[in-house]
Order: sequence, then C-alpha cells, then structure tokens
Amino acid sequence: MPSDKLLKFIEKNDFITLYEALNMGISKMALSRMVKEDTLHKPAKRIYSKNTDWMGEPLKQYAPACALYPDAVICGVSALNYYELTDEFERKIWLAFPRQHRIMNQEYRIVYPRGDSYSMGIVRHKIGIREVRIYDREKSVIDAFKLLPIDAAYKVMRAYMKLKDKDLDKVSRYAKKMRKPLDELMTILLSDE
Repeated sequence: MPSDKLLKFIEKNDFITLYEALNMGISKMALSRMVKEDTLHKPAKRIYSKNTDWMGEPLKQYAPACALYPDAVICGVSALNYYELTDEFERKIWLAFPRQHRIMNQEYRIVYPRGDSYSMGIVRHKIGIREVRIYDREKSVIDAFKLLPIDAAYKVMRAYMKLKDKDLDKVSRYAKKMRKPLDELMTILLSDE
C-alpha cells in the first residue's frame, strides 16, 4: 500500500516533500486527507511529517528548506543563530540563492548574494538522505555586516572574536572578496581583549 511506504519513508527521514510523495504515487488529495485525519502534519508548505519533534534540532530544522530548494544555503540570522553568534530572533529561515534563481515563498527570508558571495564558505552537513547547506562561521560574520543593522553586526563580530578557534585570516580573506574590509575593526577588537 502506497501510504505504508510513505509512512516508512517519513519514519526513516523525518519528513517527505510533496514531490517525493508524488514520485511514490501518493496524490495531493491523499496527502490532504492524511493531514485532515491527523496521520500527517504539514509543518511547512510542501512538507509532510508524522510529528515535528525533529524540527527542534539545530540542523534538522533547516533540512526541509534545503530539500525543497537544492541550491539554497542557510545564511544570515539563521546561520548566526546556528553558530550561537547572535541573539537576533529568527522570525523566518534565511536562505541565499544564486542571483539567477528567483523564488517566491513568503515562509523564508530570501537573499541573492552577488558572484563569489553566494558560493564562498558553504559547509555541507548530511542528515540521513538529506543535505543541509549552511555558510561557515566566517562567511556568516561578514554577511552580518551586509544583512543586519550595524549594531547587530558589531555584536556578531564581538561574539566571534571571543571564540578560541576563530580564523581571522579567513575572515579577512572573505571580507576582501566581499568588498567589506574589516581588518581595522578586528584590530580594534583584538586590542580590547
């Protein structure tokens, strides 16, 4: 029975996308009926799961967005929250896309970095059959100066500078490539320590 196959898939992978379900031979109507019967939940648009407990886990909460959009990269406040570099509230998941990929989805905060700013610093995490793509800490710090108010960006930089395993050369390299030189700020913050 197709619904048994679907439930086993969800059991193993936490959730299923609409497209994965359709490929299994499960219709939209059958999915809607399962949601109405409370067999499935719909935690996000085109995402179905048996429960939402897994969404509280740091990387797993980003897996649905990355499953729906294979070229999406977790960025901005979402990445900074993951690395515990900000106290900014994550109202929506932040996603970066290449400039040529335009999407309309009000559930996410979408940004379109230019050139290397999109492809630089991507870290890939495997979660079962899924892959979560997120910018590394250093790229996320530089993004803070491009995407957040300046006072929030300074807080991010201060938090980063307190880390034992910070990589100031990498921050400097990324900042130059992204035309956001921060060497002077890093020198000031280092002298304050």
